[in-house]
Amino acid sequence: MGRPLLIGLHSPYWGSTLGGGEKYLGVTAEAIRDGFPGNRVEIRGPVPADRERYESVLGLDLGGIELASVNRRVTPVHRLANRMTPLRPLRNRVLAAQAARSTARYDLYLAMAYRIPVHSRARRSVILCQFPYRSREGVGEFQRVICQSEYVREWTRLYWEVDPLVVNPPIDRPDEEPEWALKERRILSVGRFFAGGHSKRHDVLVEAFKRLCDGGLEGWRLDLAGSVHREGPHRGYFERVRALAEGYPVDFHPDASLEQLLELYRRASIYWHAAGLGSAKDDPEQREHFGMTVAEAMGYGAVPVVYAAGGVGEIVHDGTDGVHWESFEELVDLTRLLADDEPRRQELGEGARAASARFGRAVFKRKMAEALAPLVEELAAGD
Repeated sequence: MGRPLLIGLHSPYWGSTLGGGEKYLGVTAEAIRDGFPGNRVEIRGPVPADRERYESVLGLDLGGIELASVNRRVTPVHRLANRMTPLRPLRNRVLAAQAARSTARYDLYLAMAYRIPVHSRARRSVILCQFPYRSREGVGEFQRVICQSEYVREWTRLYWEVDPLVVNPPIDRPDEEPEWALKERRILSVGRFFAGGHSKRHDVLVEAFKRLCDGGLEGWRLDLAGSVHREGPHRGYFERVRALAEGYPVDFHPDASLEQLLELYRRASIYWHAAGLGSAKDDPEQREHFGMTVAEAMGYGAVPVVYAAGGVGEIVHDGTDGVHWESFEELVDLTRLLADDEPRRQELGEGARAASARFGRAVFKRKMAEALAPLVEELAAGD
């Protein structure tokens, strides 16, 4: 038997961000640890990561997985570069160069790609593509590309001229059926509070709920949960959304724990999603790449009412396990109909619950291990 393989995973956002991409990376590390025992697995980011926080917020099990970072701490220079938008391209180049220098030590290297080009000098290499950047820089250094949805696959084919494998992101879905009688008159949306770019459009959701309330909707509440970005262009965004909701039954849950999020999913009857609204058709990156929180809410029987541009249209089938909307007026009108029709809500909620099974964590880990097995076997054989 040969020596243990050193398998590294890297994201330029690991250590500073807690979102869907970080959960995808973390559960991929779990899949490698469990699927190929006896090897060393390391997750590396630009700055140190708080293991306990990543495990508690994202529901990860990082036992036996090493955490490493290029820089020992976040310095004032890092914070300045993050706040100043004109410095972002330079910062991204520095992060890419730092990541590339450390790759030669790995037998298998998996790089999370989103906006920042990736490079590898490892024996075997894989891109975990959240969304492809528009150049082909570094792509030829990797043997395989894995992406999150058919939507991302389509754009990866166009930009990179490769045909990636799709492995949908993992969700944590309860084993037990929802207690339908305990569902409350609550609309939920979960997503990071940040401005511009791939925004979750909390402002639109608040305005839609205000329109419903002003139109006579009674007894319903809107829950908005997610981590809060407070630096750079995101400064003040959370406060502006909260001010917009003043005087209405809107509850905010900033930086909610995993336990708090799961309780919100259990109580919610309707799940709202608006990411991508207002984005131009020639800017596909700004649309939802997949929609992990939508799939998670479906697992708890909440009816997804979604702006279906991008990958989220692959998750929700209109009229079967959720509802699609295209305009602000449709969001308001379709939600009003659901709010007034409890039997229809339960029917769609049951459909959503059933449909979510294909995104469970166990399914993800099996598919990811199968995708990586040929490369691991080549390395173990000393090819």
